[in-house]
Amino acid sequence: MPSVTSSTSPSSLSGARRRFLLVPLLVCVSAVTACSSLRGKANDLAEKGRFVEAAELYVKVVEDSPNDPELRSSLDDLRWRGLSQLLTQARQARVEGRDEDAELNLEQFLTYRKKWSSKLDGGMESSLLEEMGGTHRHLRQLINEQAKRGNALTAEAHLNRKRALLAYAEMAPIRRDVEEAVQQGGAATCDRLKQEPANGTAHWAELVARYCRHYRQDAPRAPLFPEALGVPTFQVSLEGISNDVVQYLLSRLAGAFESSPWYGEGSPRRPPLTVQGTLSEERTSQPVSLTAPWTEQVPYTAHEDRTATAEVPYTVEESYVDKGEMKKRLVTQKKTVEYKTTVEVTKYRDVPRSFEYRALRRGVEYHFAVVAQAVLQEQHAPLAVKAEKSLSASGYEHNITFDPGNVRPEKFSQPSKDGWLDGELRGYEQIFFQTLLARWQDSFCKAPALTREEAARCARGGAELPAPARQALLDTLGEDAGYVHQLFVWN
Repeated sequence: MPSVTSSTSPSSLSGARRRFLLVPLLVCVSAVTACSSLRGKANDLAEKGRFVEAAELYVKVVEDSPNDPELRSSLDDLRWRGLSQLLTQARQARVEGRDEDAELNLEQFLTYRKKWSSKLDGGMESSLLEEMGGTHRHLRQLINEQAKRGNALTAEAHLNRKRALLAYAEMAPIRRDVEEAVQQGGAATCDRLKQEPANGTAHWAELVARYCRHYRQDAPRAPLFPEALGVPTFQVSLEGISNDVVQYLLSRLAGAFESSPWYGEGSPRRPPLTVQGTLSEERTSQPVSLTAPWTEQVPYTAHEDRTATAEVPYTVEESYVDKGEMKKRLVTQKKTVEYKTTVEVTKYRDVPRSFEYRALRRGVEYHFAVVAQAVLQEQHAPLAVKAEKSLSASGYEHNITFDPGNVRPEKFSQPSKDGWLDGELRGYEQIFFQTLLARWQDSFCKAPALTREEAARCARGGAELPAPARQALLDTLGEDAGYVHQLFVWN
């Protein structure tokens, strides 16, 4: 079949015309030049139908020959085929009822379309609109219907899973539609929950208030819950730590407590919190002998056999004519003679040596131990948060210089105690905070059966609810019972 050439970009051709586009996918630069290994890999991927991966590899091929129009045309064609394949896979998955797979392919299509700045022809644009319509129908079923049934948190969880897909400009109308549905569903559920009796149920009232505020609705302020505690009163015994550092630690522990589910603003109950600990520093200094290996080149005399030459005289008789008369005479000549001789030469050999020198081995060890204890609930065991950390460092000090052994003066660089302690205190603050969260879960979420108020109290901990707590909230909240803990974010 004859080759077809065109000045029109492949991205502007219709699908039918593209089937007859014979620009080679992978064209060698010349008939006598073999395709590069990179181009070969792209070719293999294209032959396997993996057009997106092939196009990504082919970008480098085009960059190496930016003035070759055939390579650029081949890249455009690969990209078109890749986009067409993704959209076709999305449509096929949609027909087969695999909506999640369809939307994953659609997200990839939009990602590469934006990355490649690809323009679509009429056929592909029509297919895209059709697939977006299928996505909209699925999201309405997945999100809007849940929101209408009063499960706004459940609908929002599905919406959040689709945020990456809905972030593209093409999806903005769909995004606004489902976001509005979630907001309206949340507002409607808020109105319904506010009608529920809340007398004597401070935790349920707090859950409802947070639900309403999450969807920007007014809600009455919940009463102080029975377990609420104010900022602890500190009883401190910390040895080896300056007063400034002690106050710094207490302020961070107080902040962690205020950020936990135990804190209730205005609570008159301030539990005593005992903080005990020590910070010690131990330094060492010990003289030591050190050895540095080095290599010395030592001369020695060796004997070598060599061939020498000498000029040796010898006598020969020669004839000559003197006044017409032949005569003979002796003459001396020289010849070069080779002979064997032994000579002395100086050579060098590497001899390992060791350089010994004296130094001080200095060291330091920091040790920090702390425990904070408090009784948060009379019926529960005291809270105890422990931590013990240490840091050791050592090095040599001397002023010796010995270049052959690469010995240079050294000085021990002691790590900063304040910097190390600051990091440990921040780490302890996180341990303290996580222990408070865990204690809430252990105290209020372990019962085999819970009332609605007890389940709301469990949800205050901010962790996923156990089955008994979800069951207790199911009649009132429906599927949202599995998500209400997300209304309580502690950090």
